Amino acid sequence: MRRRKGCFSLLLLLIFLIIAGALLYRPVMKQIYPVEYQEEIWRYAEEYRLDPLLVCAVIHTESRFRPMAVSRLGAVGLMQLMPDTGLWIGDHMGHSLTESDLTDAKTNIILGCWYLRYLLDQFEEDYTLALAAYNGGIGNVRKWLADPQLSSDGERLDTIPFTETAEYVGKVERAWDKYRELYGDEYE
Repeated sequence: MRRRKGCFSLLLLLIFLIIAGALLYRPVMKQIYPVEYQEEIWRYAEEYRLDPLLVCAVIHTESRFRPMAVSRLGAVGLMQLMPDTGLWIGDHMGHSLTESDLTDAKTNIILGCWYLRYLLDQFEEDYTLALAAYNGGIGNVRKWLADPQLSSDGERLDTIPFTETAEYVGKVERAWDKYRELYGDEYE
């Protein structure tokens, strides 16, 4: 009899944990995958024909939404732009910028969105190639596409030779999937 009560209690506890987990999943995951700077992200994602949830995924992967983040290699801001790249983008956009402008959240989002659009245009809307170029450099991606050991057709990469870049692409794609799961119905 005591064993039955113990099993029944465990079953009730298990049911409670499953229900609690189901109720808490989205709120907890939204803390892990937040949407900050929503107004700026949506505005510039729309302007540059990007999925705003992709922009959130890039920012999440790059800086965890910290505008003052600086990488070990010197990439700056929410979208972790290298200073030379950020200033190059600014020149192409007709803006005179300084490195310190890259830590301004709005400026960084504008530049990052412009750059993502530029990379998508360069690689015919191939998100994997654009993300690989965002992390590993556009010149490297072009070299990899020209290498038959890395690309069997010259249009898609069979292998990304930089481990960091391969991991980066996977992280952004997983984060993008998570953002679509958590927010897709809210922002369609």
